[in-house]
Amino acid sequence: MSAMSAAPTGPAPAARGVVAVVRAEATGRPSGRRAGLVDDGVVFYIPGVLLLLAAGLKLSGGPGVWRDPLVASSAGILLVGSSVCLLSAPPTIRFVNDATGVANFSAPLVYTGMTALSAGYLVLMTRWRGGPTESQRRADRLVLGLYGLAVAGVWVLFALAHVPVERTRDLDTYYAGTPYMCEMILLYMVAHTAATGALAFMSVSWLREVRGVTRAGLVLIVVGLGFDACYQIAKYTAMAARWRGVDWDFLSTDVSPPLVMFAGVTVACGFAVPRVGPPAVANLRAWRRYRLLKPLWAELSTLRAPAEGVVRWWDPPVVRLARQEIAIWDGVLACSPYLDDRVRTTAYAEALAQLTAAGSAPGRPLPGVLARAVAQRLRAAPRAPSGSSDTGTPPHAVHRATVVAEAAMLVAGVRASRTGGTEAPANVGTLRSMADPHLMVRLAGALSTSQVVAKARRRAENRMATTHD
Repeated sequence: MSAMSAAPTGPAPAARGVVAVVRAEATGRPSGRRAGLVDDGVVFYIPGVLLLLAAGLKLSGGPGVWRDPLVASSAGILLVGSSVCLLSAPPTIRFVNDATGVANFSAPLVYTGMTALSAGYLVLMTRWRGGPTESQRRADRLVLGLYGLAVAGVWVLFALAHVPVERTRDLDTYYAGTPYMCEMILLYMVAHTAATGALAFMSVSWLREVRGVTRAGLVLIVVGLGFDACYQIAKYTAMAARWRGVDWDFLSTDVSPPLVMFAGVTVACGFAVPRVGPPAVANLRAWRRYRLLKPLWAELSTLRAPAEGVVRWWDPPVVRLARQEIAIWDGVLACSPYLDDRVRTTAYAEALAQLTAAGSAPGRPLPGVLARAVAQRLRAAPRAPSGSSDTGTPPHAVHRATVVAEAAMLVAGVRASRTGGTEAPANVGTLRSMADPHLMVRLAGALSTSQVVAKARRRAENRMATTHD
């Protein structure tokens, strides 16, 4: 204990009182831009607010979300993590100390939050991983019991310690040799280290067994635990240096706060990804399909679509896509009596000639994997119009020409439907491309890019104008 006795150990003698106060003032002030951000609380408040917003979004589903143990646990973790971030900011520390009238009262408060957060991570991991219910309950009781004792020990040791000088940034190192306060700091650190090690072991061992968003969440957790390990190394090193009479306080005051904040946010995101990831991916895919289908929707939306098919700007992508497809299908039903198979046959011949001519030009062949994927897609494509001869024509040209021909038939049918014409075509055509989601996208693309479709549109407009004249 000779090295530890060199640090402050309670009330300083009168001869050292002024030195202690001057030193307290000197170490309490920020030095440099990074220290200023820490002292102003920016490093703590930003992640605290982000975690609070994430918890609010998770709980926005109403009171019923608490019935799901995983949702309740993860939301609780986010709330505790947000509270720890906000309470760790120096302005909040000064406010709490002033409000309670107890110097450094924020210390056990923050350590309690960090200890509870460590326990919460372990409980959430056991529930996330699953297994027999009784085994999960035993693990939860063990974790809560041990960390409950750790929290009680933190408060008891703080009550026994004599820490009259308020420290907002370097409490760990300043009181590293103070009786009871040193033990309180070490108790919190050891409990936190044990939780980090157990969580890392469970994450890495489970990482080999899972794929998809669960694996992505575990990777984020492991990365966050890496930040946390660096934070702990910085803290332990700074305290050990103080015991040996060396001032490496910058590791605790400047290096460790950003590390622990990065760790908390990253680990929290890791637990949130399996819940938030699938809906986010679904919305991204829906948004992409919604954009690709816009030409088809624009072509058909002016027909007699029902009100529920209207797409509104505030709708999420999955809802927008559903309403867009409702409008598309309603438009197809409205113009289906006017789909002329003769228009399709003419457009098919034009498109096939155009694609065959383009295919004869020198070009770069598709890679083998992509060529096989395209071939597999084309097997499900609609067949060419009957009566056409495609001997010697590349299969991809046949299928692309078929989609272009159906797009040309569709634009002609839409214009005939808009004029309210009563003359039905001799042979009513069928939009086979509408039966496959992938081909629907191709149909929409042909409406906006194909010259054959543009020509069929002009022919239909001229024919309608001539009929009205």
